[in-house]
Amino acid sequence: MPPRAAKRPRVADEVVEPSAQDGSDLDEHQLFTQWAKAGGVEIHGVAPKRIEGRGIGLVTTMRHKAGDRLLFIPERAMFKPDAKLLEREKLQSASPQAQLAFSAMFACKPPEGNTGWETKPWTDVWPTVGDFTASMPIYWRKEDCEFLPPTARPHLKRQESDYDRDWDSVEDSCTALGYDEKAFKYYWTIVNSRSFHWKPPRGKGVMVMCPFVDYLNHGPTGSSCKVVLTAKGYEVLADRKYKPGEEVLATYGAHSNDKLLVHYGFIHWPSDETTPSPDDSISLDDAIMPKFSTDTREQLEHVGYCGGYMLTPTTNEICFRTEVAVRATLLTANEWEYFLGSGEDLAEDQSARVHDWVMEHLKEWRATCLGKMSELEKRPGTPKPVLEVTCRRWAQISEAVDRFVAQ
Repeated sequence: MPPRAAKRPRVADEVVEPSAQDGSDLDEHQLFTQWAKAGGVEIHGVAPKRIEGRGIGLVTTMRHKAGDRLLFIPERAMFKPDAKLLEREKLQSASPQAQLAFSAMFACKPPEGNTGWETKPWTDVWPTVGDFTASMPIYWRKEDCEFLPPTARPHLKRQESDYDRDWDSVEDSCTALGYDEKAFKYYWTIVNSRSFHWKPPRGKGVMVMCPFVDYLNHGPTGSSCKVVLTAKGYEVLADRKYKPGEEVLATYGAHSNDKLLVHYGFIHWPSDETTPSPDDSISLDDAIMPKFSTDTREQLEHVGYCGGYMLTPTTNEICFRTEVAVRATLLTANEWEYFLGSGEDLAEDQSARVHDWVMEHLKEWRATCLGKMSELEKRPGTPKPVLEVTCRRWAQISEAVDRFVAQ
């Protein structure tokens, strides 16, 4: 009986490897993959690949079912703060982010005469300073940041405050070791955009970085795999069935696009360019707070409802805080206090009046949005990546307002 011919694998089961056209870029990612595996990282049926419009992401190279382990990063593969270094430099009281950033800087760019951790295969696939300058507002010129939507500025202000505090805490040590602020800022931004909290079975929790997990691009709530903290490390589990060649996403948190822009340098922009992210929200503070009288503001401050007003694009609804605040301008004291306590109107439903009041002032604010976009587009000297992401965010805000006004 002649030997049986080997079965040809079904097309759907064939492994999809990253395209060779990625060239030298791919070589760096192959080297990093080998380095990560040698360090204990388990990689099961996924690989890095360049994805149009998203940079490098992680794609499946085989079929997976829900619950399959895609990655496992044991504790020994994590990059942690260097306790001895921090004690020597008297940085134990610095923030966890500053400690991890300082440790990473020392390991990846050791001062002369010191031996650092062998990180080159990993750092070769990190964003560059040029990448950050193009995408991260904390690296932008002040005049470019002034064109950020007002919904994004509070996030940037808080981030800048955190950075200034951390730089103050490490400046003396950096200077003594020959590091300048630019070096620390780079590693601080790396840590800010790709760190995890690790709580070992014994001992206190720390901020860490996990190699290979940082390939995962962001996906909004409901579209991402499961990243699970276990007693032995972090594991990434498939959230559904995957065919070869599909991108695997992880959620960085249920963040608005304003926070994603400031902290990660991008906004979520669905492929159909019309469906809002389920996590996005639009701050209405700049649109409606100037319309409140001094007395109304004082009333709202007294009950903790001054500011924090949001429009949710996916539901086209304003938040309860906005409902309370607008009623403070429209209703009698008794009617308003009743709604504040019960969430219901005392007599007739006032929702239509509230909607009309908000709609009127959002129309004015929309004109401001369009004016900012037009001014930014005409402004000379703004780097193209800065212009594109800023205008996109303004466009998202304008579209959300249009949908609310049109309902």
